[in-house]
Amino acid sequence: MNISMDEIKQILEPREKITYNGKPEYAPYITGVVLAAILASGVIGIFAGVFLKSILFAGIIGIIVFVLGMILGNMAFNRIHYALTNKRIIIQSGIIGRDFKSIDYDRMQNVSVDVGILGVIFKVGSIKIFTGEMEAAGGRKLGMQARYDHFNYVASPYEVLKKLQTHLSARKEKYFR
Repeated sequence: MNISMDEIKQILEPREKITYNGKPEYAPYITGVVLAAILASGVIGIFAGVFLKSILFAGIIGIIVFVLGMILGNMAFNRIHYALTNKRIIIQSGIIGRDFKSIDYDRMQNVSVDVGILGVIFKVGSIKIFTGEMEAAGGRKLGMQARYDHFNYVASPYEVLKKLQTHLSARKEKYFR
């Protein structure tokens, strides 16, 4: 797979080396986009139909929402890249501009692999990274929940996790010498 890392390379520090680069696998990613677009187009189409009292307009609005969801999903896919370096992880995303999230290894408290139904079907997984950040949880009982950063739909997720854990272990050994 030819992965353009030019933009991530532009933000590397001196002596920082990329040890893994990747992006989501297309099939599970686009399957998730299709399911979300179908759900969004159905819900918005139903509300539009009730509000406008027209099945025709509801269908047209539903189709427009679906097509926009697919276009935006493809644009987002083309711009997502993940990298592990000898100092941190970097997540590149963004539909119009480029967004970069950088997490130094010493901020990471826990890393794990999550394989959901799409992961089982497509043999991919998501790397979950916990830095101790919390976010508000919705619902009737407002509270806080853990906030995770992700490398989504990664091929060979256990291999990527192993590389990440190697960096984390090296970092810890450095501090406890």
